Amino acid sequence: MEEIPEINEVAIVRVTKVLPYGVFVELLEYNHQKGFVHISQVTSGWVKNIRNFVKENQIRAAQVLSIDPTKNQIDLSLTKVSSGMQRNKIEEYNRLVRATKLLEVLAKTKKVSFDEVWENTAEQLLNEFESLPLAFNEIASTEKVPSSIKEPWSSDLLDLIKKNVVVPQKKVKGILDLTSFKENGIEVIKEALEKAQKISGKDSIIYFGSGKYRIEVVSSDYKSAEKKLKESSEEAIKIITKSGGKAEFKRIEN
Repeated sequence: MEEIPEINEVAIVRVTKVLPYGVFVELLEYNHQKGFVHISQVTSGWVKNIRNFVKENQIRAAQVLSIDPTKNQIDLSLTKVSSGMQRNKIEEYNRLVRATKLLEVLAKTKKVSFDEVWENTAEQLLNEFESLPLAFNEIASTEKVPSSIKEPWSSDLLDLIKKNVVVPQKKVKGILDLTSFKENGIEVIKEALEKAQKISGKDSIIYFGSGKYRIEVVSSDYKSAEKKLKESSEEAIKIITKSGGKAEFKRIEN
């Protein structure tokens, strides 16, 4: 059974066919499975000519709305993906493509098959990291290869990454609005922020005024930065609401 995306997941798609009533796409991260974007999900507002908004072979980021395995149908939306998220998601996908191409270079250098390189490097990395780009960034930062990768693959991979991978810095941020009605409300808010900051990182939360706090997470990988931002804000909200207070989080687009 083919792997399929999850509902609400943002996936990379390539537009294969544009029709007056919608757009057919293929999901590049899911073995080029077919998907469909209805015209109402192509852009906000009235559409006179759909080709003014989307074209064949265009690479876009789209949110999964629904999946019907019985009909082999995946419905997606372009409107639900912000411009910032679209830019970051496509960049993340391009980094995955570049990481894969580096393994192809290693295969050519060692004069072995790509499958052999994948088996001896990527499979071990994906057991420890969420993605190859994240693994490559960690190796580039620390100049250390996980012990699960044996020689000579370990040295070859490290040398390849040191020569070709520059560690990027991805930044995501949002605003927490926290209110406590307890007599010790200041202590409750302080506890919420301390626990949130354990997730988002040292000095990641600053006071923004009027009960608002900005969370800013920096990571080498957009996906992990988003995950930390989400978990950090949810932790603060949980503590405040549990004590009877009010809490809200709003994502800020870069």
